[in-house]
Amino acid sequence: MAGPMTVYINGNVLTVNTKQPRAQAFAVDSTGKFSSVGSNQDVLEASRDSQYQVIDLDGSFIMPGIHDAHTHLLAAAMQQLFEISIGEDCTHEDFAHELQEKCRCARAHDTDDWLIANFYSGNLFPNGEVDRKYLDEVFPSRPVVMRDPSCHNVLANTEALKRAQYDLLDEVAPFGGELARREDGTLTGELLEQANTKLWLNMPKTPTEVAQRAILVGIRMNNEYGITSCQEASANTVYLAALQELEKETKITCNIHTHIVYGPVGFARESEESLHKLIDEAERYKSEHVFTNFVKFWLDGAPLPPHFTQCKLQDGSPQANKLVLEKDFFMKGLTDADRKGYTCKIHCAGDGSARFALDALEAVREQNSDGPRHEIAHCNCVHPDDHARFAKLRVTAEMSPALFHLSELIAQSDNQLEWPFKSLLDAGAQVTIGTDWFLPPTPNMFPALAAVVPQIGVEKVIRCITLSGAEAVGQAHEVGSIEIGKKANFIQLDQDITRNEISGTIVHRTWFEGSLVWEHPDVEKREVARL
Repeated sequence: MAGPMTVYINGNVLTVNTKQPRAQAFAVDSTGKFSSVGSNQDVLEASRDSQYQVIDLDGSFIMPGIHDAHTHLLAAAMQQLFEISIGEDCTHEDFAHELQEKCRCARAHDTDDWLIANFYSGNLFPNGEVDRKYLDEVFPSRPVVMRDPSCHNVLANTEALKRAQYDLLDEVAPFGGELARREDGTLTGELLEQANTKLWLNMPKTPTEVAQRAILVGIRMNNEYGITSCQEASANTVYLAALQELEKETKITCNIHTHIVYGPVGFARESEESLHKLIDEAERYKSEHVFTNFVKFWLDGAPLPPHFTQCKLQDGSPQANKLVLEKDFFMKGLTDADRKGYTCKIHCAGDGSARFALDALEAVREQNSDGPRHEIAHCNCVHPDDHARFAKLRVTAEMSPALFHLSELIAQSDNQLEWPFKSLLDAGAQVTIGTDWFLPPTPNMFPALAAVVPQIGVEKVIRCITLSGAEAVGQAHEVGSIEIGKKANFIQLDQDITRNEISGTIVHRTWFEGSLVWEHPDVEKREVARL
């Protein structure tokens, strides 16, 4: 992607390379890779036989591009483009009016008339009564779906339930799901965990061209916040088809590692049969910047009020009634993916599901000791007895959502949001950090990272979001640090985050494979002198 060789001098460069932790300058060759790293003099001398341009960094702090270990890039961008944000300060007195007003401004794609809103909680409804009747008053004939803050549970109005073929009286809850009911036995419209899968599967499919547009928005926002590599946690066929087209048009400026959903399928909005076929055919969607040897499983829900659908340990064993995948189905998918060499990301929101996953991974390792590295997603509640098992089983501890690392949220979590960064690192575990973007409004990781620094120090935090991320997806030979021969994915920040409080850090510029792909509008452009 890059042009002629470019030499960057007078920088404050954090390389995340233990052999050369800091540098003053580096050169990027015409293939978009680092060709030299060191002092101004050394880099200029190494480049003297080449035609090059010089960029004076004027003391700016430079580090490798960020790896977001857990994102829902397409879904998050669809939120930005087509969905409604209710607002944290909205109450039941004005929520119907606010929803109506925002609906008037909502943009739909194709002929889709469904309205999706984010996020609801009990305080939006009179007396805390979460019920479809309040949506029906405002939208009697338009299907409306509201997600709760965890995105695991939804409230649907009557029209949405009817279009999705729910029986308002006699609907039977599926395995891993629950249907909230009124006193007369009819559905309130609140569908918990796998009870809303039927809803998502019956909604209109996103056209590929719409997905392309949304993904470009998501990639641009990634670059804005310094992200040059990410792991998509809910990939489906539409997603991969859209990426394939964007790659042909050379529009992808972020490495995307696509965890294709095995089950449950609600987040993917695609049938189980179709998704399993996609996993079998994943290789044909692989490209220069899209990596498809990844699979996703959910084992439980979310540790958030009022439903607390995570699987906890009870007398040392996982709560079987809180698991959302049947064991035989999960083990088959995990074993098959491991045999193919695919990295599995397993959603675990409780210490019970984390232990269940580790037990399953231990059984898989016994069958295939040289299998690929796997991941447990979230790791917000892992029993201390299980910390050492991560390194032993070659399991990455992926810590997300980064938003929830903020101390005030942890304090309100009833011991359910306690990411054991230090203990896992001390036990030798591979640790990464993910935003879980579409829960937060942007993929900005810096405010949350500030909350982690006191636990493990800023240098380890930076490694978690750079080189550790690259190692977790098998790309450490290509990216993750500023080293000779690696792709030139790097960012310029407004401050040296190793020496200052980092919560308000702003990304000034982002480079992907040597090309500038983001520049903050307020940054003064530097003069480029050609030598």
